[in-house]
Amino acid sequence: MSASRPVSNLSTALASVQLGGHDRSESGEAYQHQQQTFEAEDELHNAHNTNFGSQKTAPPLDRIGHYRQNMPDSGITLFSHRSAPNGFKIAIILTELGFKFHTVYLDLQRQENKSPYYVELNPNARLPAIIDHDNKDVSVWESGAIVLYLCRLAGPQCSLYSDDLAEQAQIDSWIFFQATGLAPMIGQALHFRYFHSETIDSAVARYVAEVRRLYSVVEMRLAEKREQLIIEMDDNDTFILGTTPLSESKFFDEPVWLVGDHCTVADLSFVTWNHVVERIGVNLQDDFPEVYKWTRHMMRRPGVVRALSGLESSDE
Repeated sequence: MSASRPVSNLSTALASVQLGGHDRSESGEAYQHQQQTFEAEDELHNAHNTNFGSQKTAPPLDRIGHYRQNMPDSGITLFSHRSAPNGFKIAIILTELGFKFHTVYLDLQRQENKSPYYVELNPNARLPAIIDHDNKDVSVWESGAIVLYLCRLAGPQCSLYSDDLAEQAQIDSWIFFQATGLAPMIGQALHFRYFHSETIDSAVARYVAEVRRLYSVVEMRLAEKREQLIIEMDDNDTFILGTTPLSESKFFDEPVWLVGDHCTVADLSFVTWNHVVERIGVNLQDDFPEVYKWTRHMMRRPGVVRALSGLESSDE
């Protein structure tokens, strides 16, 4: 398209985070973007639950109001922020599933998330949220709910979900584990480490320890899938007997997934958050090698690369 494609601050801020763990430096710009994001998101707890639909006079039009008066006739609008992991999580799913979408990046410093025209869509006044223009302009908020909505929208043959009820239950469990467990703990650890008004070492230690515990759950799951893959696919019986280390198998670096034998939304929901944990002292390659390999495989997917570059469905 044009040369002025939107490029995510998320990918910029994470450019200094090396999966290999060799370069731990952070640029001043990256730190500033991340600081603005978490300071602004902390303020979102005080957002007013405003419903202007019942008012006789609508509030003055702002940028969000103008957009809502001139929305597309088709496709999906994603409301996000250029440094929001959850927003880019949804962009990844939209891209992977091939949906037509457009992103509206809110300015949190101007508190656009508190616009009554946005709060009507998302009463929690947080990001992300979507509007589905092909379904009566229905709005969906909370990242886990959006992920599941998009899977349903894609239909029974959704490539990132499953048509098996048991696998669906497993996928849903990991989606909620990530959305309600891992992501909030990483966010709290980042806040108390970098942005809180005073240093509280016990708070930092508490949240970092919880992040490590949660990653150990994912690590164990992936390690079990790795062992299962090697035993099923490798013709060397010494792996079954335990006399040869699994690391010597030709399948040791093959991708394994949380549910089933292919990548699903359960896996992709973790991508953006896996790239900020080094800021709180968690090195995936050293501490959680299966999580590191899993993340590396996902980061090579064209849809993930495209979404983290800030490209939309209309961009070439």
